[in-house]
Amino acid sequence: MNVDPGSVLAVTALIGLPLSAGLLIVKVVHTMATRRVFFSRSAIGSRRGIEVMAISLSAGLLAYLSGFLTFDMDGSRAACLKAAGNPMPDEGPRGNVRLVESYLPLSRECRWSDGSHLELVPLGVNIVVFAAMTGMLAGVALLIRGRSHRPPVTSRTRQTGDPTA
Repeated sequence: MNVDPGSVLAVTALIGLPLSAGLLIVKVVHTMATRRVFFSRSAIGSRRGIEVMAISLSAGLLAYLSGFLTFDMDGSRAACLKAAGNPMPDEGPRGNVRLVESYLPLSRECRWSDGSHLELVPLGVNIVVFAAMTGMLAGVALLIRGRSHRPPVTSRTRQTGDPTA
């Protein structure tokens, strides 16, 4: 079975963009209303790690998909010239054009046979994507830290509900 990466990204965009935008909006409203960065009130816990991972994933997904879906390129000379700001075919670089893409880091580049090239994805997109990946790693570290600082669960803890018992 041959799966087109563009189709997968399109489906991810249809589902992921509204969810990611919604989560980030809720987070901003919560932070403004409560003046707390995290939803959870405990200083140490796995909830903060999960929250950092969710926010990082949302921000990274929004940046990545917006960078991927910004330009509808068919690989033609006219589309690349339009992106370059040269609407006339006799303006701009000479030679045959081809579109070169990579998915990580996200890149869409028009390359002409005369050596000219134009990157279509803004630099900030990849900065946000890699910052989000770093945030995901920080969330995993918080999750592990929160799990390791929990008191051991014993049969007495289960009966009384008090971890110090």
